[in-house]
Amino acid sequence: MLSKILLPIVALQAGLAAATGNAILSNRCSYDVWVWSVDQSSTSGPIHVPARTQYSEAFKSTCDGCGTSMKISKSNQLVAGAQTQFEYSIVSGQLWYDISFVDCAQGDSASSCPGHDSGLAMNSPQQACGSVDCAGGSYCPTKAYYVDFPEQKLGLADPVFTCPGISSQNMDLYMTVCSDEAPMKRSIAGRLAIPLDG
Repeated sequence: MLSKILLPIVALQAGLAAATGNAILSNRCSYDVWVWSVDQSSTSGPIHVPARTQYSEAFKSTCDGCGTSMKISKSNQLVAGAQTQFEYSIVSGQLWYDISFVDCAQGDSASSCPGHDSGLAMNSPQQACGSVDCAGGSYCPTKAYYVDFPEQKLGLADPVFTCPGISSQNMDLYMTVCSDEAPMKRSIAGRLAIPLDG
């Protein structure tokens, strides 16, 4: 009898110990986007994220320090030169993240990058993580990658951000396309509207 009780408790504790945070893509744009979740061992998608909706998945980390890229496109085809990337990696349990326009920027222009027309942002409810915000139409090389090696090519530090002292477990990272647009809201019982995204 005791073993029947202990087994579910041990399974629950193991599940809690393995709990991880979430990568949440908020599409505030007036247009639909598609996302491919790419890591060292797999590629998803295309995953359709309609205008003014969200997509969420648990953090992936195929190895310590291995990165995951959420590739954003305005079509269901992953076309070279037409994708924005939200990237993250987990190193020794700590989250690192960045925005990349490397595939779509031309010089100091990111106008070909999905979402850049109305801003892109990454943040977490964990205040120690800070936030990254590249306003619509702006040139923000200290907030996002425009070239693969900014230190060598632009004389700037790599625009990579972290959450000092915060474990990646049980925390969320919001990646927002068209971040300058109004936050999405949902109705509770048809009366009260609350923010849906970060």
